[in-house]
Amino acid sequence: MLPDYSAAYEGYRNLYILGQSAIEPLKKKVLDVDWSKSGYKEVSRYVSGLFALIHDIDEDEAKEILGEMISTGCPKHIQAQMKSICNFSHDHYWKYKVCDIDIFEHKEITKNCDIRSHIQNWLRKVPPKDVLDISRLYIIRKDDSANAAGTYTPILFNIMVVWDNPYKEGSIFFKMFSIFTEKTFYHEIGHHVHRNDFPDLPDREREADRYAYSILKLNHPYLRFLSRVLSKLGMRSEKNYYRWGL
Repeated sequence: MLPDYSAAYEGYRNLYILGQSAIEPLKKKVLDVDWSKSGYKEVSRYVSGLFALIHDIDEDEAKEILGEMISTGCPKHIQAQMKSICNFSHDHYWKYKVCDIDIFEHKEITKNCDIRSHIQNWLRKVPPKDVLDISRLYIIRKDDSANAAGTYTPILFNIMVVWDNPYKEGSIFFKMFSIFTEKTFYHEIGHHVHRNDFPDLPDREREADRYAYSILKLNHPYLRFLSRVLSKLGMRSEKNYYRWGL
């Protein structure tokens, strides 16, 4: 809701921690909006920010508030935004914990393996201090992502990773795609380790990539050998160095 994303996310996080006790004052703010005196852009950001927070705390409460908004003449474009927020639901995810991190795995991911076992294995390679304070990890479908293999949300300490590996576990294609997903996973943790904030900068991406490779090679020691071979063949590049540690 604010131009200063750091302040906005800090406020969001603090209110989320308050939980149910924050619902009533947030609800009042949303329902008290005078639609006739509000600009489209400003009120859309304001209401959608507050409503998203309510939905994050209590999805059922958010649906009830949406019903009240519609009954009191909320504009169609605002209704559409609120309905879009409500379309996301934790009911669509399997929820479990790994290393005290809440994992949300989309139920409709196309897969031929136990994703949870892979997450457990990957996290075993990460120093426990590096994942402190990470609150949630979402494993989502490719169609749910805006062309990003993964994201890290500063301040809220949430990570999202796309699982796009429909191949049979153990096959060469499965292994190739699994390494890419694993590297993305470590990359987002790298952002968390360095507490990278807004906005995204090339140096921060390279920093996260270097961290990812340092962890990845613990799982796949042959990558060291591969990097040396490619380097001697003249295939080492600045881009690939930061992407894969070559």
